[in-house]
Amino acid sequence: MDAEKLLKAQQLKVTPQRKAILTVLQNSDAVLSAQDIFAEVIKILPGINFSTVYRNLDVLLAKGILCRITPDSGGVLYELRMKEGHHHHVICKRCGTSMPLEYCPMEDIETKLAERGFTPTEHRFEIYGYCQKCSEGGE
Repeated sequence: MDAEKLLKAQQLKVTPQRKAILTVLQNSDAVLSAQDIFAEVIKILPGINFSTVYRNLDVLLAKGILCRITPDSGGVLYELRMKEGHHHHVICKRCGTSMPLEYCPMEDIETKLAERGFTPTEHRFEIYGYCQKCSEGGE
């Protein structure tokens, strides 16, 4: 991923802060909280403040560069959007590793909903459990 190309494609100004956020997310296998992202960005850009990171996360989210995941445990997690359209995730409860699913369970559900006269306008699926590495370690 080329951060500059990605930002320019969304007609966003290329800033060191945005490039650092995208670099952090690109180098992570896990979904990250704003605080986690800030902790890594500050290593790249010492002196940056949390509000700058948070503001830029909102901009990147609004432009469709990031995905937001809202776990039942509370808070908000972020990751880079993998491709156009949407995708769903399986998320490890121990290490936070996130793996995208190429399949959308809603495709099967929509037919049943249509039979009942219900028209869905949006949906979100997140599946929580333990990745292979964490499962082998117990739990």
